[in-house]
Amino acid sequence: MKFDTETPLYIALKNMNYEELEELAKEIRNYIFTVVYNNNGHLASNLGVVELTIALYRVFDPFEDIVIWDTSHQSYVHKLLTGRWKDFKNIRKKDGISGYTNIHESQADRFGAGHAGTSIAAALGYAIADKIKGVNRNIVSIIGDGALGCGMALESLNQLSYQGAKIKIILNDNNMAISKNVGSLSTLLNNFRVKKEYTEVKKVIKDTLEEHHQVGKDFENLLRRVRDSLKYSLYNSPAAFFEDMGIKYYGPVDGHNIKKLEEFLSFVKDYKENSVLLHVVTKKGKGFEETEAYPTKFHGVSKSNAEKLSYSKVVGYTLAHLKNYQFVVFTGAMAEGTGLDILQNVDNNKVIDMGITEASIVTTAAAVSLGGKILPIVDVYSTFMQRAFDSLIHDVALQEIPVLFLLDRAGLVGEDGPTHHGVFDISYTRLIPNVEIWTPLDAQDLANMVYTSIIKGINKPRFIRFPRDGEKVDIKEILDKLQIVDNEWKYLKKQKESNVYVLAVGTLSKNVYEALKTYDVNIIGVRSVKPLDIRIIKELKERAETILVYEEGSLKGGFNEEIFKIRNKNVYSYGIDDEFIPHASRKEQLEYCGLSIEKIRKNYEKIFNNNKVR
Repeated sequence: MKFDTETPLYIALKNMNYEELEELAKEIRNYIFTVVYNNNGHLASNLGVVELTIALYRVFDPFEDIVIWDTSHQSYVHKLLTGRWKDFKNIRKKDGISGYTNIHESQADRFGAGHAGTSIAAALGYAIADKIKGVNRNIVSIIGDGALGCGMALESLNQLSYQGAKIKIILNDNNMAISKNVGSLSTLLNNFRVKKEYTEVKKVIKDTLEEHHQVGKDFENLLRRVRDSLKYSLYNSPAAFFEDMGIKYYGPVDGHNIKKLEEFLSFVKDYKENSVLLHVVTKKGKGFEETEAYPTKFHGVSKSNAEKLSYSKVVGYTLAHLKNYQFVVFTGAMAEGTGLDILQNVDNNKVIDMGITEASIVTTAAAVSLGGKILPIVDVYSTFMQRAFDSLIHDVALQEIPVLFLLDRAGLVGEDGPTHHGVFDISYTRLIPNVEIWTPLDAQDLANMVYTSIIKGINKPRFIRFPRDGEKVDIKEILDKLQIVDNEWKYLKKQKESNVYVLAVGTLSKNVYEALKTYDVNIIGVRSVKPLDIRIIKELKERAETILVYEEGSLKGGFNEEIFKIRNKNVYSYGIDDEFIPHASRKEQLEYCGLSIEKIRKNYEKIFNNNKVR
């Protein structure tokens, strides 16, 4: 199909017939598949919303109306239709467009996202602003069935009617958990309910009969009872849940039938009484046999180094190896991403997936610990742990409850960019009393720390953080070498005559050692940010004249602040400055932040004028 990519496709859509729209859908799918599969990004989720997005922009205007994509990892079609077709080939690359909606990238991106469950709250905010300003426009939230279970999403749903908001919610349900018979009945009922004539006739019957006869009220009450009977019994759908909150429910509708979607969306657009939800059923990975069969596998595609074993998998294999010990692991809809699918394969009962509910997970884990003799482990991405900050303080640390937290993807995460970087966890955990923060130096150290925490147990909350990286290691050798370890810092190079000390937190010590191993310096791997290694701190106070600190985290609130307490001059700190690091490859981000091998070496030479050991 030939079309003018200079003109935003959302405009051209309105002049296409349904055959042309189907052809466009195929072309969009092929383009997304080619770009993502050969580079990286979210694949299956975007393949599943092609027809939905096309139909949505046949009815709504992405620049005149407010359209908010929840999480927005599934916004690729939206980007293609709103003027970014040519730029799409560089999505998630350095200086390319973001893999998520970004208000600085396009006026059609009404709210930035990356974390789940925010779209309804954002839509409510727009509705309140419009009400204050007297603006009348359509406000649409597209949210997935997984994100709908978030606390924020449910809290916002509960507010819509009370705040008098009239927003349109598109529930993108790709779980396919609707039975055929009930689905057919629902379709039949909704084909009747969405007709304008039905709502108009019902209003005429009510107005006319109530105006002239008491029987009118009785008749309307009878209609209401019949409707409620269907809603709570035969209908057997989510209707009751939403309508009891004052949100009109329609659906389910086939999310891959453009004509049917357009009919439902047009009705939803014209519905003005209160907020309304349209339940759309889509197939994640739609259009390709392999992606449809394995949507989880193709949720995210990345060209990772196949020779490296990820730290996530090191954790998964270690936990699976220890399956007979008394522990249980909580995750938030990320079992495969955190490597916990490895543990699930040997003992599914060891893993509790509570969905995207981080705060609830943390509090639940605390209570499990109080239940006795079971170590609760919370394994989540560092960026998502931010959402449970109050629970960490109020429910865990304040009560000194032993919970083991595994902070995956701590540090720079690459192409997912600023919404997913795990660069704040040292800052936000370091300030909490009664906690420990362990920072393993390599894969074996990570496995040993997990092993130690389970075998010896813990007596206070403990965080173990590790980046989105891995090593060329044999997992069998790692498991064979498991041993009890402490959290003392480790000399990677000791130069007795030197008064220059280089401190590197966690796995970043590998880059630091590689960069500075031939220089006249002491190199120390920091294995615990809290508590500090008192023995080495004492040595620094007595002998160090110059100290360099490297950490893959925010410098504000970071580990480096502990070192500045020792001395306030001749201390050089390197890490994440007071900014959000844009999306790029992880290698490019480390270079940008001065944490690559080459940048570490160059910065050292600037300070010491090539004082190199030959």
